[in-house]
Amino acid sequence: MKNYHIGCGYTVGKSWLNYDSSPIAFTEQIPILKHFIRINKLKFPEGIIYGNIAKKKLCNDNSADNIYCSHVLEHISYFEAKKMLKNIYDMLKRGGIFRIVVPSLEARIENYRKDNDANKFMESLGCVNKNENSNIINKLRFLFGGSRHRWMYDEKSLYHELKIAGFANVKNCEYGDSGLDIFSEVENEDRFYSNNKTIKELAYHCVK
Repeated sequence: MKNYHIGCGYTVGKSWLNYDSSPIAFTEQIPILKHFIRINKLKFPEGIIYGNIAKKKLCNDNSADNIYCSHVLEHISYFEAKKMLKNIYDMLKRGGIFRIVVPSLEARIENYRKDNDANKFMESLGCVNKNENSNIINKLRFLFGGSRHRWMYDEKSLYHELKIAGFANVKNCEYGDSGLDIFSEVENEDRFYSNNKTIKELAYHCVK
């Protein structure tokens, strides 16, 4: 069974091929560089494979059984995201499962309507950082550490993009409801919520 965890970050599934395109994740795999370059506070786990799904498919067409992608799509441009979703669709076998989680723009807007806190709302978007210019390390971490959000989605817009990519079977999902134990290796409940569970993130379960 071929399982691809795209944008794995610090979560490595033992039954998965764990990919990340962060430059920092890549440099930390090079022994001579990892001792001198430390932008992120935490060190990436061993065994991460460097690969950029928006630029290139990670396997042959119709060969992946399961693909999981949590909090990745928002970190790339809108047009790169379209390429990424199409590549994922092509990679999956017929009947293969793709589960995706992204920050919910709609939920953040609803929170703003409730508390009218503009500063909190701006920070929740992840597109800007009020401390990014406080020192060179913070600036580099925000620009190159992979934390910056470049596009945001609501339920309607992400559903639309998944349909355009080719998925006919798309439904909202919750943490742990895949019906497959293997997803427990990569899913984290904290990724399905944020801000002490006051924000429910956007998640879809898709079948090719």
